[in-house]
Amino acid sequence: MITFAIAAHNEAECVEGVIGQAQEAAERGDRVLLVDSASTDDTADRARKLGVEVIDGPLGKGAAMAAGAARVTTPWLCFLDGDMVEPHLNIPSVLRAAAARAGDDTITVIGDFDDPPPQPVLGNTWAVYEPPVRALFPEAADRFGSHPLSGFRVIRPEIAAGMPADFGAEAYLNLRAATSGRPWDIVHIGTYKQRFRYHGAAMGREVAAAIFDLAVTHGRLTPADRPAWESWVERIVTEIAIYHGDHNDRAAWLTRVTELATTPLPGH
Repeated sequence: MITFAIAAHNEAECVEGVIGQAQEAAERGDRVLLVDSASTDDTADRARKLGVEVIDGPLGKGAAMAAGAARVTTPWLCFLDGDMVEPHLNIPSVLRAAAARAGDDTITVIGDFDDPPPQPVLGNTWAVYEPPVRALFPEAADRFGSHPLSGFRVIRPEIAAGMPADFGAEAYLNLRAATSGRPWDIVHIGTYKQRFRYHGAAMGREVAAAIFDLAVTHGRLTPADRPAWESWVERIVTEIAIYHGDHNDRAAWLTRVTELATTPLPGH
């Protein structure tokens, strides 16, 4: 059995599509719920009209995900982004099937995907997430697919405990899995067109904070050394915040992000 949890903030335009996919994928004993993350539009009303259980959740991606996890009684919890815009592929069904195939000890299944051209420049993934993970959590490096911050994932609900309230949630879940000593799986869900949303420097800071918090907890990073790592992140995210997804700037930005990803880490 599995619970499909859709975290949504002002997703009235898209939410009916992802709900429909989750309802189609659900089997006997499964649940579909929507966590309304302080929406100011009619996201919640649209969900209720489709017969979906709605939880009034707090603002913040991780906070909404945690609110959903707190209501789960099924062995698996499948997180789905509320802004999913892929009508030709039932992503919840792919994720559910992968969880059903997984071993009893499997802790998570990550939904990886291909980007249609022109491929996006994943600045926070390539330049903020991957370099410190390689240095501080080598057991997780390059092991969570080409989109390690994917919002499509199935988890054992217990690893959501302590999840940050912000965009660091996916990084946190990856590293909780990697340090658990338990196996995880990657499932390819096909081609998926992401929507670019500008978050400035906030997303990168939050992803980095999740990594550093766990690194301190696991003795990989001393509190005394953390300010140097945070200064490194600040230089990176300040540049990343310049890009607003303009395709005309893509080539130059791809070159720059590649350079940023090789910026020497503190002590390296």
